[in-house]
Amino acid sequence: MFTNAQDFAAYGQANLDKAVRLSSIVLSGAERMASLQLELSRKLLNDNAQAVKALAEIKDPKAFAEYQSSQAQPAIDQSLNVARNLYDAAVQTQNELTAFFEDHVSESNQAVLTSLDKLSKNAPAGSDVAVNALKTLITTSSAAFDNVSKTAKKMGSDFAEASAEAAANTAKATGAAVSRKKPGAAA
Repeated sequence: MFTNAQDFAAYGQANLDKAVRLSSIVLSGAERMASLQLELSRKLLNDNAQAVKALAEIKDPKAFAEYQSSQAQPAIDQSLNVARNLYDAAVQTQNELTAFFEDHVSESNQAVLTSLDKLSKNAPAGSDVAVNALKTLITTSSAAFDNVSKTAKKMGSDFAEASAEAAANTAKATGAAVSRKKPGAAA
């Protein structure tokens, strides 16, 4: 595979670059998640302080019931927003990792094809049929991998978006039902 020390050094450098890129992708994903968690923590702390203040100002049960029902939909909306943000961050990281591994597979296939070309130049007469068969196998496998990868991405994306939309619709309907029931129960 390596014909001289320079090829070996280039191979080592390429693998180091890949490791750094992979580490960067993983750390960026972790940073996005941590940032979202900190943002959520700040918001929850602020919301809780406001809720305690509002609860301290409530003087009768009817006002308590109204306050409670007024908090249902914003809480559901906030939960959906947090879930959407986490989902978006996870999808972004997943897309970056998928692109990384697709590039790696493509480079590996190209390296194997290059090696087969070198091998065929030094191979005995008549071995070109076997080399061509291997090349065809690698090219076909690569095309199949690309098709499966594209299909999986499309199906995964469609399924996730449909699930998120269904959850949002269910949560909104639940929030609306809770909002309608609370004031009626207090009256």
